Amino acid sequence: MLSLFPIMLTLFLQLLIPSAQAATVSSTPAQTFTGVGGSGAWWPMDLYHFPEATRQNLSDLLFSSSGLGLSSYRWNVGSGGVNVSNPVRAPETFYVAPGQYDWEKDKQGVYFLKAASDHGVKGLTMFANSAPAPLTQDRTSCNSYFVNGSGAAYGKFLADVVEHFIDEGIPINYISPMNEPDSNFGPSPCGQEGMQVNPNQRAEVVSTLYDALSAKGLQTTVGILADESSSLSRASSEYSSWLPQVIDKVAALVHHTYDFPSDASYRSYVNTTKTQYPSKVTWMSEVCCSLGQANGTGRGWSQGYDPTITNALMFSGMVFQSFLVAGEPHYDYWTLVSNGLGCSPQGNSACATTPNSNGWNVGRVIYYDGNYATNGNYALYITKHFWTFKHFGNFVTPGSKLLPITGTGFSSAWTMAVISSDSRTYRVLAMNPNSTDDTISLSFSASLCASDSFRTSASEDFAAISPARSVSGSWTLPLKSMSLSTYSFTVIDRPMTQYRSMTHPSGTHPCRVFPASDF
Repeated sequence: MLSLFPIMLTLFLQLLIPSAQAATVSSTPAQTFTGVGGSGAWWPMDLYHFPEATRQNLSDLLFSSSGLGLSSYRWNVGSGGVNVSNPVRAPETFYVAPGQYDWEKDKQGVYFLKAASDHGVKGLTMFANSAPAPLTQDRTSCNSYFVNGSGAAYGKFLADVVEHFIDEGIPINYISPMNEPDSNFGPSPCGQEGMQVNPNQRAEVVSTLYDALSAKGLQTTVGILADESSSLSRASSEYSSWLPQVIDKVAALVHHTYDFPSDASYRSYVNTTKTQYPSKVTWMSEVCCSLGQANGTGRGWSQGYDPTITNALMFSGMVFQSFLVAGEPHYDYWTLVSNGLGCSPQGNSACATTPNSNGWNVGRVIYYDGNYATNGNYALYITKHFWTFKHFGNFVTPGSKLLPITGTGFSSAWTMAVISSDSRTYRVLAMNPNSTDDTISLSFSASLCASDSFRTSASEDFAAISPARSVSGSWTLPLKSMSLSTYSFTVIDRPMTQYRSMTHPSGTHPCRVFPASDF
């Protein structure tokens, strides 16, 4: 009877498991991932004034593996906030005069930049919304323009700042000298910094920055990102005005997706760009502020605060879109932390967890009370977005690779397989934005055993779940309705008898569940 147990177990599991979408995970990688993260604009201006314990807790939530485990952080180097009406969006500038700097400025932004560096974040980008006010046409930090011929001065400023922080032990490895150069964010007084850089001026910005980095020997260690246009359509229509002149000086073509593109338009942008500029990768570096359904219908720029699993899955769908439809290696959300709750959380326990029309889905993961300075409320409010984004931050890490999934009738829009940089661990991130449970069945070419797995849903926050089960040579992955799950697998590279007797360095078994055929 003992010899019949594997067969009986397999038949029993097949009866329990509903009909599954079947597919195969390729052993040939697609893109190699470089980072998942977001920006430090402009919440450090407030959070710097929070108690040190809260600042450290926030840093851990963002950058440690027990938190989001972000591998990319975008630090906003300030223009000085001249003519910006909102002080939270007016970061100080180091610039005093040509070649003269006050390094005591922007302690707020530097604190969290250093925290990211101390936590080992691999991708550190310095991005600018505007040149220092004295270098712009109207000598303001917004509602102004880049001045022809000022690129050398601006490039020197950016290179000097990066060199300073590299010497301080903070290895900034990217500079983005213009963020949404298609707007100056006027009229004055403005809601934020912004400097318009016309398409025919952008080559000067890039080339003079490259020259300034080269003069310091930094051109091979600090890459230039450009041009961070607000939409795919704008980016593609303007590339020809500047990019051919500096194609060898740009590390990556970085864009925003405030047009909330369809799969077809996103794919068209990527294919056209690859055809015209085959040596350059594209990646997504900013988006926010949308309502809509979990499956992506109805998304688009809009006011409103929704901290629920519905909106968290909608934005997760946009991450899947960039990775799977566009094949891009990097994803950054806009601001990671925000005060845009739209309600007062003090004395209102439902404020942070209930949708409202007054707030904004501008903060990707964490919110705080904008009235903290007067009411002393230094609490941090974590939304469902935190827990869904943690799946990407923890598991789509630099050096890991996407493995395509194919199968007749299999919908892969919200399912991705990732192999770790050491090729020892497979992760399958799968989202079910529908109101009914589902199941997928995956086959791998490698010999695997199932390991720790996690799920975020309306009632679960990155909760541990039962690992995948092996049935008839395939792995079955249940997908709860309205959820994002990550199933993990470990490569079997030794006899199973050795696995049964060994202990993982963490103190847990590396293969908690074996394929049915190995019982």
